[in-house]
Amino acid sequence: MSTTRQRVTGDAILAEVGDGGIDWSRIFRIFMRALAVLTIARGLGQWAVICGMVDADGIGFEHYSPALQTSTVFFAVIELVAGVGLWLTSAWGGVVWVLATGVALGIDAAALYGVQGWVQMAARPLAATAGDIALLAFFLVVTIAAARQADEGLGD
Repeated sequence: MSTTRQRVTGDAILAEVGDGGIDWSRIFRIFMRALAVLTIARGLGQWAVICGMVDADGIGFEHYSPALQTSTVFFAVIELVAGVGLWLTSAWGGVVWVLATGVALGIDAAALYGVQGWVQMAARPLAATAGDIALLAFFLVVTIAAARQADEGLGD
């Protein structure tokens, strides 16, 4: 929400600019759209592997273990669903993205702590894990700030 108030005087509508602070709702919308593009790209990358592209190790989807195939299909679907929800800036899009990110971070943490098997193959590089943690932290900060700003705007 904007911090702009409108006052009707006669036929003209005059806008009073707020205190000149940060418009968190606008930052939130821009961040959601940028995150949507990133999430859709990641989902499409998963679908590319499913459809026949080999991964970085030169292994095709059909040679994955059943658990790794399930993980790949899960992320291919959930990341596209989350991306659409984020693009629409809907609440469910953020929730689905947080769920997908939480699962990915759980897999990365399990691999870091030495869990063997498909988890080792599904785990991402440490930079990707750190990037997701940073995105998740920024998402939470911007979401809370936008919600507070909206509540303050309703209280006036």
